[in-house]
Amino acid sequence: MDIYLNKEKLSFVKNVLSTCLAQEETMEMIVPDAMPDILRIVDTDAAVFLRSKSSDNGRATITGNVDATVLYCPEGEKGLRKLALDIPFSMSVTDSDINPSTRVTAVVNAASADASMINPRKIIVQVDLIADVACYNDAEMVVSENIEDDADAGIEIMTNTSDMVTTTAVKEKTFVVADEINVPHPNPPVGTILKYKVDLSPQETKAVGSKLILRGTADVALIYLPPEGEDLCRLDHTTEFSQIIELDSPESEGFYDIDLMLTNAYFDADNTPSNPDGRKVVMELSAVAQCVASEKKTVTYIADMYSTRYPLFPEVEQYAFDTRSHSKASAVYHNILKTPKPAAKVLALNVRTGAVEKKLDNALKCPLYINAVYETEDGEIFSVSQKAEVEANADVSENAKLSANAKCGKEVFSAAVSEGIDLRIPVEINITEMLENKVNMLSGLSYDESNPIDNSKYPSLVVARPSDQDSLWNLAKKYRSTPNLILAANELAGEEGIAPGKLLIIPKK
Repeated sequence: MDIYLNKEKLSFVKNVLSTCLAQEETMEMIVPDAMPDILRIVDTDAAVFLRSKSSDNGRATITGNVDATVLYCPEGEKGLRKLALDIPFSMSVTDSDINPSTRVTAVVNAASADASMINPRKIIVQVDLIADVACYNDAEMVVSENIEDDADAGIEIMTNTSDMVTTTAVKEKTFVVADEINVPHPNPPVGTILKYKVDLSPQETKAVGSKLILRGTADVALIYLPPEGEDLCRLDHTTEFSQIIELDSPESEGFYDIDLMLTNAYFDADNTPSNPDGRKVVMELSAVAQCVASEKKTVTYIADMYSTRYPLFPEVEQYAFDTRSHSKASAVYHNILKTPKPAAKVLALNVRTGAVEKKLDNALKCPLYINAVYETEDGEIFSVSQKAEVEANADVSENAKLSANAKCGKEVFSAAVSEGIDLRIPVEINITEMLENKVNMLSGLSYDESNPIDNSKYPSLVVARPSDQDSLWNLAKKYRSTPNLILAANELAGEEGIAPGKLLIIPKK
């Protein structure tokens, strides 16, 4: 005979894949006819724009563009010239759990960028891309909370409560950050923007009903030439922004992982009637916010059961869900960057972080790709590159899926010294651990009315002395009694009266 179970259906989102992809992109470029020959390549930089994410049966694909910038010294002329390349890319990952409904999150960065001169009119640019990709599918869990009372069956149940932190939604929001950057004195006016760096950072999240309010900052660094002159200048600016991300339902105790990616960037300092002196730069950043929402829920479920009258036939289903935890680690890289020629002044420093790896001793190692543009005493401009590595101690679980990304802190220090360039680079590592929890849930319960338990061979009363491992429930189940009968027979108010070594009267039901 089937027993009716009181069930609750819990919907959640399951992470089916988290991986890091590495890919190299190369492109050749001919110097435009209007530009002079290349004498020497000084610097190569790259910004990554995310264009699309898609999923199909067994495959997830990410596409985008690399906005590569090459600065060079021209043959027979002074100053620097700029070459710009738009390099498309496509990256994909395969997994049997990926389907057309799979949601994909992706963060793609350029770990390094380099250019080589084939001849004075032709270059080849190489960019190493690193992408952190995660895929999520809808899932559900059916929780049996209780049973319909059936006195004839003599069924006793034990319920437990458990706190579960599950992923509840994967959402995204495209937005634009527009601002007008004023060039402060004593900076000279902006003539030609040579390159830029944009760092989008989430600062605060707050859930209001079914809406998530995101506040963040866009930190911008511009390297430019003034209208008259050959000296490189740097302009730093921070713009605050806020966005609203729609969630499926109100989150009572929510946690939110936010990944921000540029989809385009535009800077304009052209002289116009509104900008006659070149002291304004128009900025427009297009971006996408990718949000993974998690929620803490308290779930009540049937943990154990027995019958004093019939053998029970339970049906159990196993569910797997992810719990996420977050932590941070930090490290500082300090070294002297050797320069081929003595540096008099550091003009620009660019530090990129590569893929974070976990070592056997729980330390995290992160490669650093360092590029510095500097000026010598005689006014020549050079660059020097170096790959380095930092390690940070982190307390991470052995069995967790680890996702970690690193970024340089804002307090990056560089100074020209006699040996080269003195560097002090703080590195911040954001760590996400995903543990797969497997739980067995009762999905069905029945008993055979035609085959009752023969209780006549069991004594009607037992005197027992419980051990350290015995609980009220275990004693009742073992001796075919019930927790309430044991408490009543021994005049106890609750389980706290069950002490190891204390004699108990256990009546049979």
